[in-house]
Amino acid sequence: MNVVAILSLRQIPNVAPYGASSILLWIIAAFCFFVPLGMVCGELATGWPKDGGIFVWVAEAFGPRVGWIVAFLFIICCVTFFPVMLSFFFVTIAYIIDPALADNKVFIGIASALMMWVLTWLNIKGMDWTKRINNWGAILGVFVPSIILVLLAVVWLVTGRPMMTDYTFTAANWLPDLAHWDTIVFCSSMMFAFAGLEVSAMIAGHTRNPGKDFPRAILISGIVIVAIYILGTISINVLFPASDANIVAGFMQAMGAAGEELGAPWLLPVVGICMGLGALGQVNSWMVGPIYMLNVAAKDGNILGKKISETNAAGAPAFALIIQAVITTMFCVMNFISPSVEAAYWTLTALTTLTYFVPYMLMFIAYYKLRKDQPDVHRAFMIPGKVLPIILPALGFISVLFAVILIFIPPAELDMGNIFVYESELAGGLIIGALVADILYKRAKKRQAAQPATAAKEE
Repeated sequence: MNVVAILSLRQIPNVAPYGASSILLWIIAAFCFFVPLGMVCGELATGWPKDGGIFVWVAEAFGPRVGWIVAFLFIICCVTFFPVMLSFFFVTIAYIIDPALADNKVFIGIASALMMWVLTWLNIKGMDWTKRINNWGAILGVFVPSIILVLLAVVWLVTGRPMMTDYTFTAANWLPDLAHWDTIVFCSSMMFAFAGLEVSAMIAGHTRNPGKDFPRAILISGIVIVAIYILGTISINVLFPASDANIVAGFMQAMGAAGEELGAPWLLPVVGICMGLGALGQVNSWMVGPIYMLNVAAKDGNILGKKISETNAAGAPAFALIIQAVITTMFCVMNFISPSVEAAYWTLTALTTLTYFVPYMLMFIAYYKLRKDQPDVHRAFMIPGKVLPIILPALGFISVLFAVILIFIPPAELDMGNIFVYESELAGGLIIGALVADILYKRAKKRQAAQPATAAKEE
């Protein structure tokens, strides 16, 4: 379950430009982030197994106000995630038609916005067949392209063709350039590639022996996920030069180059369609879920009002879906004002990661607070020993903090335009999101406080 919930091929092209050094970076990301995240989520999920995950745990430690802000930031993360995946979808499809079209900002922006409205309309109608997009998207969008990519890399090497990326054993190739942080900015994306474990951690308490079974599951899934990410990155590097890899179209670049060289150009459209369905499946599967989670978080105090949680005859939260589509469309417009499709894609990826990782930082702190304030709460799984419960959450927090810092550094591989504008977009998105959440919470509390007074006057 961990592998299915976390694995995403979209993350591999982000890392392909690092070449051989990506292998060490993948291992570091798994050890410093994935393992601490899995262990902490496992303990918190078995101690507070209510629906809501991070929102519940943070609220339990710091109160409902902070918990609500965390839930709201998660919604912002989803709203920025949609245009990222839709851009990935249309870049993939455009690459099949004409690689130059994949760099057309207007096409990618407009097409992404229109597709968001199509998916919104389908979900409002409550059409059951949209679930098939999710199911087939997971199969065709991840496993089929992965197998084809690895097989192409194997055939490439077996037939005597040289690797297109230099993997000779030198320090320059295999060690990351830590002296220049702008060359390792995509490490934040590597950590984001392991995010989502808090969902699968919910089943930790249902294993026969949580104390042994859950850590073993984390270790095994970690090894499998890292192996797939490393194998995918190496395969792209085998087929296409790391220095020329595009962070959006890198997968398709490798597939196109291999198809032409090996006499199988038909592979490009086949894989492109598969990956496109996978991207649509991911967007569609997240259309309604976050809205329900937000309504659960807002239920106490009626923070968002009744309108946002109303459902239509098909059982869909129509009004909330429309608001979500409007906001997503605004983010799709970023393609027009960014220096390139890649720049817009990375800016939205960075904002998605930022609004996802700040709640993670609060979660790691909440772990310490709940251990101290509520030691008697039964946890089916607990991080073993006396040292690991101190070290692992600290390691996770430091890793996330490092990733957040990296996000604000424009990557050397891309032209991000004015650095002040780039950093303002990220910081502004996070701060405005948190302020809006806090304002909504305070207004709801004022309404609650006014209700008893109004009732008393009427009596």
